[in-house]
Amino acid sequence: MRSLAALCLLGVAAAQPLPTLPEAPDEAPEAGVVHVALEAAALPDPTHGYVYGFNGASPGPTLRARRGDTLVVELTNRLDTPTTLHWHGLHVPFAMDGVPWMVDPVAPGETFVYQFPLEQAGTYWYHPHFDTARQVDGGLFGAVIVEDPADPTPPDQVWIADLPLEHDPSAARPEHGHGRLSDAWWINGAPTPLTWAPPAGVVQRIRLINASSTGYLALPALPGVRRIGGDQGLLAAPEAHGPWVLGPGDRADFEWRPVDPAVWASDPYSLNGGPRWGDPWPLVEVTPQGEIAPQPMIQWAFDEAAPSPDGPADLLYVLSGSDRSGQWYINGERFPEVTIHELALGDQVVIEVRNLSPTHHPFHLHGHAFEVVSVDGVPPPHRRLEDTVDLGIGQTLRVRLNATNPGDWMAHCHILPHAEEGMMTVLRVLGE
Repeated sequence: MRSLAALCLLGVAAAQPLPTLPEAPDEAPEAGVVHVALEAAALPDPTHGYVYGFNGASPGPTLRARRGDTLVVELTNRLDTPTTLHWHGLHVPFAMDGVPWMVDPVAPGETFVYQFPLEQAGTYWYHPHFDTARQVDGGLFGAVIVEDPADPTPPDQVWIADLPLEHDPSAARPEHGHGRLSDAWWINGAPTPLTWAPPAGVVQRIRLINASSTGYLALPALPGVRRIGGDQGLLAAPEAHGPWVLGPGDRADFEWRPVDPAVWASDPYSLNGGPRWGDPWPLVEVTPQGEIAPQPMIQWAFDEAAPSPDGPADLLYVLSGSDRSGQWYINGERFPEVTIHELALGDQVVIEVRNLSPTHHPFHLHGHAFEVVSVDGVPPPHRRLEDTVDLGIGQTLRVRLNATNPGDWMAHCHILPHAEEGMMTVLRVLGE
């Protein structure tokens, strides 16, 4: 394993500054409403790693609004295939979910308007849910930041991590027949390692999104860093001890008071239970600038809530399959030939998810958040709200779901080739 000094030398030799993502302008300013326009199109020069983008770039522009606002997004499709927008982690009406299950995708040359209220603050992201692995791997994704008017407002950094398509076959590995993915992490559209030079001692909020279709980030703790947020906004209590593992689709908010130079690297992570091979991959080399500001860590509104009690499972999902077969299952079924489980609006149920396959799966549910009540029978130390949670080999997850959003909601593995090869089902919530 490389030393921190060696990683720093690698960063100095190869790094470029961490890019700042542009934010989409409000096209029609109106109190309580944010209007943005997105255009999905092929990029003119795909050799840098992305073949598609929104508004001429990948990642697409960040959409920023406040809790309680209405978001209006006009999507124009300039691709040669249909596309959609899915709002990962947001509780949107079913017709706005961007899944071509009962709503047609946006055809080439057509425009569709997504409109929905923003009910929960946090870090979210948008991406297609049509030909999903190819379009997301190709660069169609961006961040959605929903601010809470009651939260403190330190400087805010949005970092979108991804493993982009690689166009040099000698420098890439084949990935499930969906082109070739780089082995090197990119952040905000630039290859890592990257440099970041924040003012010394000034607390920053880092909003990190794993937009990769297959890759896992495993981030060790660093001095001055603690995790304050997850999939659904602020955590119940901060976490100062890593490692923090983010599977595909996962998000995490960190509070960082940078004082000393450091390198944040992603450690090797094994999905199949075997040994972890390779060296840490340096992501961001941090060099604080200027006099150290005497600023304390921020007092966030953590509620320290205890988890809800576990209970008998009302619904069981069993994950199985293998890379060898290229087929993945939930309850022995492959999408779209699946059994649709139905809940009544307002039902409160415990869902058990068992991973009987030989690899990890980040389990994602559309349209709702769920509360993790136990993993292998052990409750979390505090309440834990998620929309995407990783299951290791042989693990059993129990979550408590309040069915508050009517519609036919996808539940699937967010390793996107696994979903496209069958590991996806539908949970129907009845009601108006």
